[in-house]
Amino acid sequence: MIPIDMPVMLLGYMIIIFSEVFLWLLIAGLLALLIPRCRRYMLARRWRYGLLAVLLAAGSVPNLQITLDLWLERRAHNPRLEHDEVLGDLVLPAGTRVHLKYLEPSNEWDGTPIPYGLQSLDSAEFVRTPVNIMGLQVRSLKLRGYDATLQTLAAHEVEGWRCDAGQVEFKIHPKEQLKFSEWQLYACTLAAGTELGGIVWPGPVQIFRDREGWNARSEGHSMTLLGMRLRWLSMTGKQPYGPASSWSGMLDQPFVFGPVQYPAEVHVESFNGLVLFNLPPDTQAQDLRTHTPIEGGNTVVHRLAGEVLKVRPSRKLGDPFIDDLAEP
Repeated sequence: MIPIDMPVMLLGYMIIIFSEVFLWLLIAGLLALLIPRCRRYMLARRWRYGLLAVLLAAGSVPNLQITLDLWLERRAHNPRLEHDEVLGDLVLPAGTRVHLKYLEPSNEWDGTPIPYGLQSLDSAEFVRTPVNIMGLQVRSLKLRGYDATLQTLAAHEVEGWRCDAGQVEFKIHPKEQLKFSEWQLYACTLAAGTELGGIVWPGPVQIFRDREGWNARSEGHSMTLLGMRLRWLSMTGKQPYGPASSWSGMLDQPFVFGPVQYPAEVHVESFNGLVLFNLPPDTQAQDLRTHTPIEGGNTVVHRLAGEVLKVRPSRKLGDPFIDDLAEP
């Protein structure tokens, strides 16, 4: 463990603080010269204020030096390439603004060398012309561990999905960040009006992919599914643009499904040919057959056609999942 000399550290902080105060006082004095009355007053005492200006300028040097060092370091970490560079499958044209994580060689705790310089590329902004990456016209690239994010300029087809212009995310291997054949689409946005899971989504659709398939989400636009108006919708499936395996959403307004009338703000989900309405504890549904309430805290299980199969206590967060949805 590196020892810390607290008195020296505190002294350094004090020097920086006073240096910044001196700099602001010097700036205030220079601004005061722009006011005729103050200028006449100060020029009448020029030796006194001249000496004060010299002292303030000298006291401002540490702050100015730190600011200059930070600017130089930031510039070194964010150079603009003077000629084309090639990193793995990525071609960086001249004029590209890059961000480098490390400038000097160093090692991990176990002695493994850490890539530095251009090999430690963290992000790139293609200032002059877009770059073609896997057929995508890309304005910028960011690399973060297991993730790569591209900012695209036009809609493109990626692994079976028609991704709209904007942010497209991939899962990558940290050791092979720029081997495009190893990249796997993780997330992108589908354009408004996309048909997916048997319905047309009125707003942009966020698509997320994993080993099980895809998950589509829309939270900014109301959706209509099975006749019910949903405030938001999340849907899963196996193949791009294939049928939905399951979906869930929130009722945006009261709705009658089968023989039951439900209030708004009820969570609805569907899978395996069933539709489940999960009643919050402080709400009630109404069974129109018997005109009796169905208390909150219960889940009403329907067939897709609307027939009620059962009413059971809602599963609480943290409870183990028990598949009790088989027909009675």
